[in-house]
Amino acid sequence: MFNHVLRSDQVTIDAPIDTAWRVLAAVEDYGAWNPFTPSVKTDLKMGSRVDMRVQMGPIRIKQTEVVCAVEPPRLLAWYTTMGARFLLHAVREQRLEALGEGQCRYVTTDAFTGLLTPLVILVAGRTVERGFNSVAQGLKKRAEALAG
Repeated sequence: MFNHVLRSDQVTIDAPIDTAWRVLAAVEDYGAWNPFTPSVKTDLKMGSRVDMRVQMGPIRIKQTEVVCAVEPPRLLAWYTTMGARFLLHAVREQRLEALGEGQCRYVTTDAFTGLLTPLVILVAGRTVERGFNSVAQGLKKRAEALAG
């Protein structure tokens, strides 16, 4: 079985973790700050669908995933399975960590498993990592602006 994890850079946000969480959990507002996933529709309940538009370089694709973790204010996660689980399964996690008074850290990962993992990483890996870094920077900018 093939495994690979794509991740953003860790970003320090000069805002309280609760402020960053409010931005991250307000998926209906992603279009205002998130260039990689400018449209997300979900109720963030366990097992619910996550319907999103993802900007993969010059094209925008439709992606549907399933909520698998909501642990305020630290973790938001969803997964997708393409075909059968042994072909491709991916779990996207967005994590926040409190660093002290008025500061937190953000990182996002996508853990891929399955026979198609090497192909997905070859075709889309760099684009996804760039997209993840744009999410991290967008979240930082938005949360810091709200924290004032």
